[in-house]
Amino acid sequence: MRVFFALILLFFITASYAQKQLVFLKRGNVIARFTEGDRFKFKLKNRGLKEGYITELTDFSLITAALDTIPYSFIEKINIQQQRTKNFAKRLGGVLLIGGLGYIAIDQANVLVGSNKSGFDDANKRALAVAGVGSLLMLVKSRYKTVSRGVTIRAIDYKSPYYRFK
Repeated sequence: MRVFFALILLFFITASYAQKQLVFLKRGNVIARFTEGDRFKFKLKNRGLKEGYITELTDFSLITAALDTIPYSFIEKINIQQQRTKNFAKRLGGVLLIGGLGYIAIDQANVLVGSNKSGFDDANKRALAVAGVGSLLMLVKSRYKTVSRGVTIRAIDYKSPYYRFK
């Protein structure tokens, strides 16, 4: 009988354990994801910057390690520096950088072969400018994402299609 109750207890413990995740959605796409225990830096609408570890997520608020209860509606901006993936500007910057430097390398190889005259002409200057713009685009990044009108904040569990197992 004890074994039977131990098995039932074990079943309920494993079935009920699921860590909630805080998900920021924009047009059905996840732009940021935080789990309980993650460091969360954010800016409130009426106050300054706050940061702390998420200890509990409820349907309408989160509780930090300092026992601050913050409703989702009070969050204005979130720090997504660790959450970001490469966006279009970074990809375009990489293409421009590689394209500009590649053009200069091919032109200088043609000079070595002897099919072009030696020197650094206007086309090479333009290619260098394109590579410079590309490198600047790769360096530019936003630390905070504004929780605007199209962004939805949800606390989800393992049943949600947005849930990611780690």
